[in-house]
Amino acid sequence: MGEIEALIDALQQHIPSAEIISDIDKLRECTIDGVIPRLIVTPGTVEETAQTVALINQHGLTLLAHGNGSQINLGGLPERIDVLVNTTRLNRVLEHEAPDLTCQVEAGITLAALGKQLAASGQRLALDPPNADQMTIGGLLSSNASGPKRHRYGSARDQVIGLRVIQANGEIASSGGRVVKNVAGYDLNKLYIGSLGTLGLIVEANFKLQPIPAAERTLLLTYANVEDAMRTVIDINGSLLAPSALEMIDANAASDMVDFFGLQLPTNGYSLAINFEGSLVGIQRQFDEARVLARKNNALLGDELEGEGQEQFWSVIREHMQGTLTCKVAILVSQIAAYLRHVERICAEHRLEAAIVAHAGSGILYIELRPCDAFPRLVKAITEMRQCAHEARGSLVVERCPADLKHLVNVWGEPGADFRFMQRLKQQFDPSGTFARGRFLGGL
Repeated sequence: MGEIEALIDALQQHIPSAEIISDIDKLRECTIDGVIPRLIVTPGTVEETAQTVALINQHGLTLLAHGNGSQINLGGLPERIDVLVNTTRLNRVLEHEAPDLTCQVEAGITLAALGKQLAASGQRLALDPPNADQMTIGGLLSSNASGPKRHRYGSARDQVIGLRVIQANGEIASSGGRVVKNVAGYDLNKLYIGSLGTLGLIVEANFKLQPIPAAERTLLLTYANVEDAMRTVIDINGSLLAPSALEMIDANAASDMVDFFGLQLPTNGYSLAINFEGSLVGIQRQFDEARVLARKNNALLGDELEGEGQEQFWSVIREHMQGTLTCKVAILVSQIAAYLRHVERICAEHRLEAAIVAHAGSGILYIELRPCDAFPRLVKAITEMRQCAHEARGSLVVERCPADLKHLVNVWGEPGADFRFMQRLKQQFDPSGTFARGRFLGGL
């Protein structure tokens, strides 16, 4: 009997309620970067998930956690995937302490479903990544996904106060707690978040919440060049203004949004979108102050968004963060303008086009390159863009790209001086290599 068949027998014996898929056609539908899993298992509870992981470990097989798959193609090429452990049946809100602004949820619930339940109490989880309808909490945490409002609220690492994680041997470990002011011990939450499931399988999370604001408005400004736009960003960051999002859109990205989504945006120069939340009086005051700063930096015109128009605008912004071939650059805010000039030069030299949206106030750029099948030119351009980012004390990762390109370019870049420590952590947390290798930095 083969190892997969033996695992199926063990699962049927010990976890009869688990859903098991071994049909090759259905497995092919879950291909990840060209790698077909050998089995899909969907447990119904946290305890069943822990038993599943333990059995996979005992049979010497590998696993990859899988929700709805919104983030599953991030990272490098997996070496092999024996079992996809699907978490979508873990979809409950376990506790919602509205007076304390906290909640405890299972990892298979989607961000949109959680938001709907919290909204009934006038609260929200202040994370706005793309694909909220599809993205599960597990996918959000394993990738540390975020959106434009990370400018004010931070990323998932800043919202989580506790986790339950299944370790490679099937044991359930807890970190953090259920109250915001939990400071006892090492902050293991931050170790698991963003690790792409290489250290453990996240099954529950405790979050701190925010009240839904009374009002929300967005100010749109237009600039002839990136330098003026970024001077405005720097001035806003240095002022008493408190925007929730501070996004910059270049002309190519704006053209996409006009052509494909029907937004009314100028398609020359750079646009700056500044989102404010709070009372209408407070928002108006901040609008007035932002316009003063903008005029000092040669803003050409301004517009205001609210209601459905505003919701559509930010939805399109988030959508544009995940193009077919998208590089994510983290860089000092003061270096963005100079870096984008390098990107213009590099793209011109290699006959490529870049469409850029940026969390300008946080120093995070999403650069979509096209055509996405010009592999030799893309490899050279990505190498040069990464070198420019490194020289500016930043970094570049290829967040999304065709699987064939991953054979030609290191999506993460070369590991740094701390990689040996990361290897030791991986060895301690997963000595048998139960969690599929290859997707994380350095092939971890």
